[in-house]
Amino acid sequence: FREWLVNHELDEQVADAILESMPPFDWSDIARGSEMRQRFDAIDLRFGGIDTRLDAIDKRLDGLESRMDGLESRMDGLGSRMLRLEDGLDRLIILFDNLADQMHSMSRAIVLSVMAMAVTLAVLVLTVGIKALFA
Repeated sequence: FREWLVNHELDEQVADAILESMPPFDWSDIARGSEMRQRFDAIDLRFGGIDTRLDAIDKRLDGLESRMDGLESRMDGLGSRMLRLEDGLDRLIILFDNLADQMHSMSRAIVLSVMAMAVTLAVLVLTVGIKALFA
């Protein structure tokens, strides 16, 4: 390494200073370019697998989002139908209230008519009875 530094236009004192500042190491600890390429290739494969799995998850999420959109539109349709049903029930309640009022009025009229007939009959009976007494 010292020779390489000297051959690349560094003087010997600079090369010695660089080598002295480096911590001691075993030459077997130094990775070769081919080893580094293998490790980077392995990392690339792992990231490729992760990307594939993330793409599959994205597709599933897109499918779920599509299904949720369909459910949301169905719920909107049900909401509209419920509002129409509620309006119909409100109209029906109003009709029943009107019918109850009419039946109440009719029952009062019937009771008053029966009472008037009873009074008329009583007057008639009394009139006939009084005439019979004096006859």
